[in-house]
Amino acid sequence: MKKLKKLLLMGMLAGTMALVTGCGSSEQKETDTLTTEVTESTPTEEASTETEKTAEETGSKKIVIEDQLGKTIELDGVPDKVVTTIMPFPYIYYAVVGNSDNLIGCNPSSITAYENSALKYMYPELANANTDFVDTSFVVNIEELLKLEPDVVFQWNYMDEEIEKMEAAGIKVVALQYGTLEDLETWIRIIGTMFDKEERAEELITYFHANVAEVEEKVGTLSMEDYENILILSDNLKVNGAGFYEYWVEQSGAINPAGDLSGEALNVNMEQIYEWNPSIIYIGNFTDIQPSDLMENKLEGQDWSVVDAVKNGQVYKIPIGGYRWDPPGVETPLMIKWLAKIQHPELFEDMDMREEVKEFYKDVYNFELTEEMLDEILEDTQDF
Repeated sequence: MKKLKKLLLMGMLAGTMALVTGCGSSEQKETDTLTTEVTESTPTEEASTETEKTAEETGSKKIVIEDQLGKTIELDGVPDKVVTTIMPFPYIYYAVVGNSDNLIGCNPSSITAYENSALKYMYPELANANTDFVDTSFVVNIEELLKLEPDVVFQWNYMDEEIEKMEAAGIKVVALQYGTLEDLETWIRIIGTMFDKEERAEELITYFHANVAEVEEKVGTLSMEDYENILILSDNLKVNGAGFYEYWVEQSGAINPAGDLSGEALNVNMEQIYEWNPSIIYIGNFTDIQPSDLMENKLEGQDWSVVDAVKNGQVYKIPIGGYRWDPPGVETPLMIKWLAKIQHPELFEDMDMREEVKEFYKDVYNFELTEEMLDEILEDTQDF
């Protein structure tokens, strides 16, 4: 599997490095070793020092960002104070930038996830981030935000009124869009540009696709009859339909019968679930519902005992690594591998998820997970 990844990286990085050479900083480092491994320029404390050094060296160098509203935002240099209302943002930021005190404010929900994630071991600085300026619905308290004196704030592109009131207060706002793989890649590139890490951003995107390709190659040998019928519960009698979820469902070799429906957290009843009769159920990490709630029929007024997934013990809680694996993120390739291993155990019998996660963290974060940390990520997916 490592051989496949390295071969993919050699081909894919050739094109990527050509792109970076054409549009990146003239001060970028040599990357000869990246044709076989991405590990050499992963986040470390040294990377944080390099980020600070870049800010000093560039001085008055302007940084120009085009956000996902098509607006141009100009910064005087690498920002010292970054604030985000967007929940998954901190761990994507960390993957690109590394340990940094620059991220001074984030969503309260980001910290809730952080306290239950592996990110707390890798990025202790985030524990100091302020959360008083925003609520979990992304509404900003301008007075509290101004106290932070941010150089730039990241906000969802659909929060028009919030963006307007921040800009009216003289705050520079970068609007991000949720929902597709292309959106995720845009986030990574925007962060890379903002922190003079364009090359690093392209490495992450290439590594992402190389990992997904490992699964894609094997799943491509299956027929549709081999795909598992799965269901994604986002909450009590709420399912996820079409959206980014379909990306990792399809890539892992499954069919989501709710995929014909558009949206997330769609209300359904037990009759509809009986009709779908999924063979595997995944429970999202944004809800308190656990696999045992279905397996032991703890949910009032619902009988899950007749559903195939429950009868066969195939109910799983979606993991949380650096962040929840549900939405788009840098650990989406791990989500795809985890799903593929569950759905097609014989096809992926040679894939050890503990080794996959451990290797991924070493390559992407330059962090060595302990066995206890691996347990936290992978061993709580079934509690019965």
